[in-house]
Amino acid sequence: MSPTRRLTAAACQYAPSIGDLLGNRLLAELWIRRAAEAGAELIVLPELAASGYTFQSPEEAAACSEGRDGPTVSRWADLCRELDVHLVAGFAEADGDRRFNSAAVVGPAGLLGVYRKAHLFNDEKTFFEPGDSGFLVFDVGPCRLGVLICYDLWFPEAARVLTLRGAEVVAVPTNWVANFRSPAVDARGWTMGDYASVGVATQDQVFVVAADRIGSERGVDFVGCSCAVAPNGAMLAGPATVDEEQLLVVELNLEWVDRARQRTPRNHTLGDRRPELYLPLIDGQGVGNC
Repeated sequence: MSPTRRLTAAACQYAPSIGDLLGNRLLAELWIRRAAEAGAELIVLPELAASGYTFQSPEEAAACSEGRDGPTVSRWADLCRELDVHLVAGFAEADGDRRFNSAAVVGPAGLLGVYRKAHLFNDEKTFFEPGDSGFLVFDVGPCRLGVLICYDLWFPEAARVLTLRGAEVVAVPTNWVANFRSPAVDARGWTMGDYASVGVATQDQVFVVAADRIGSERGVDFVGCSCAVAPNGAMLAGPATVDEEQLLVVELNLEWVDRARQRTPRNHTLGDRRPELYLPLIDGQGVGNC
C-alpha cells in the first residue's frame, strides 16, 4: 500500500512596504524562515510581497519591478535551497519594457516558473499588462500545484483550467482590499475573498491556500483574513484576523482531493462535465442573453 500523500502548507500574513525592495526582501526571509521552522513544506506569501501594492505612477512601478533572475527571486531560491521548501510569492516582474503582477514558484532546485496575473484589478491596469503565462501547474513535492493571484479567484474558468491540468492545491498570493466593500468583513470575520476561496475549493475539489496582507498603503486598506480551505469547502485554517500578522500552518492530505471529486458513486466532478454545452465561454455566443 502506498503511503498517504501529505503536504504541510503555510500562509504568511503580514504587511510589505511600498517601494522598499530591500526591506521587503528581508521581511519575506523572516516569514519564510518562520514558516519553515513551523514545519511548512509549501509557503505562500502575499501578492506583490516584494514591492508593495499602491504605486503612484508607472515610473514608480517600473522602479519596483525586477526580472525573474533579479535579487528578490534569487534570494528566494537561495532560501528554498537552504531550507528545503517550496515558495509561492508575489513580485512586480519586469520583462523588457513590460511589467506584470506575477508570482514566482521556487523550490530547492531553483525557480520552477512564474505565473502572471491574468485578471488585473482596478489601478493595476495602469501599472501592469494582463498576464500572458496562461494558468500553470507545477510539481511541488508530492502534489500538483496551481497558482492564482487575488482577483483571479473571481473567475471560475481560471481555477477549472488548473483543475483540468491536474492541480490538487491552488496557492493564492493576494491583496484583498477593503475600499470597494462595505462592510469589508462580515459578522463572522470573513471577507469576500474567503468566500471566493471556499467557492473554488468546493467547485473543483482542490485545497486553496490564500495569503493576504494587512495594513494600509496610501489610503488603501487591506483586510487580512488569510485562509486555507479543504476540497469540500471546509475552512481548515483561518480566516486570519483583519489587522494582525499571522502564520497559518496546515497539513494537507492530498488523497482527500480524489475522494472529494467522486461526489457520489455515480458522480465525479470532472467526469460529469458537459464541454459541448460550454462553447459560449469560448466563442461568445449568447453573451447578454437570458
